This record gives sequence, C-alpha cells and structure tokens, in this order.
Amino acid sequence: MRKKREWYPGALYHIMARGNYRQDIVRDNADREVFLELLRCTYRKMPFMLHAFCLMTNHYHFLMETGDEPVWKIMKCFSMNYARYYNGRYERIGHLFQGRYKSCLVTDDAYFLQTSRYIHLNPVKAHMALCAEEYRWSSYRTYMGIDRLDFVTTDKGLAYFVNNPVEQYRDFTESTSLEKPMERIRKDMGEDSLWLPW
Repeated sequence: MRKKREWYPGALYHIMARGNYRQDIVRDNADREVFLELLRCTYRKMPFMLHAFCLMTNHYHFLMETGDEPVWKIMKCFSMNYARYYNGRYERIGHLFQGRYKSCLVTDDAYFLQTSRYIHLNPVKAHMALCAEEYRWSSYRTYMGIDRLDFVTTDKGLAYFVNNPVEQYRDFTESTSLEKPMERIRKDMGEDSLWLPW
C-alpha cells in the first residue's frame, strides 16, 4: 500500500516528476507552451502558489505551496491533462510519467532558498544554458523581471533580500561560493537524485 502524502493548507513542497523510462516529456517548444498553459489552467482551477519551476527535457521541478486543495489533487489534474495532450499529439498510449511524482516538504527558510536556487540552476548544470537567465522554460526570468508568468509568485523568494532584491537573488543564485551540491535535497530525493543534474 502506497504511503499517504502529508498535506495541510499552506504546505510547501519540492515536487519532481520524470518521463517513464526517463523518456522525454517535451519534444519541442509547442509542447513546452502547452505544458505552461495547462499549468496555468490548473492554477486557475485549484489555486496554489508556485514559487519556482523548471521544465527540462525529461522531467520538471515545482516549488509549490498549496491552498485549500491537497497537493495530490492538483498534481493529478495537471499530470492527467498534460499526458492526455501528449499522447494525443504523438499517437501514443500508456503512461507518460514514471510512477508517482516525487515530493518532499520544505519546512524552513534555508531549504526554501536552496530549493529555489537548485531548480533555477537545473538547465545550467545540465549544460542546456550558459546562465539561468537564458533558459525560457523556468521561473527565473520572471524573478529577473524579463518575463511575466501570472501563475508564478516571486514575493516569498525575493522577500529574503532587503536592498535591490532582484539583484541580490541573482547574486545568491549564481554565486560560485555556493557551488557545493545540496546534499539535503539529494538525500530527500533518494534514488531520484541520480537523474537530477547535480
């Protein structure tokens, strides 16, 4: 019997899901746009706060805070709708995602900031971009004021920095003094850390 996920209103999670057999979950930018639009639709239907996200080729990361809807319900809605789209477009059947999404509770400020940074640096560590700002398919450009995604909130992430919070968040995220892999995140993710870039 699967262990029931811990949930309460205001619970904050680092959520990850990857393609079945580590296969791609997006093939082109049209898929990426649909992924974001379905995430937006889920947000409007079951409001939550998305503090950070990154869509990679075969997996994604969310830093999500729930409201009145439990996390499993939000994720089921989003995952089923995206899988239905993907299978329809590519005339395939079967599971798109490998098992249940992985989640761990984010319970303190340090872990929140580490997770936010970790998520935004995924494409850099995977050599998909030279810097986080170059990568279109994450929330980092919203933090930097380059793009605006209405389902992403930067308030909590930037509130940790007092003077010029955008630039301070950039310095925190890109600082070479913080290059050591985040062992706490790896430990929480267990075996799944093997498919994360760090």
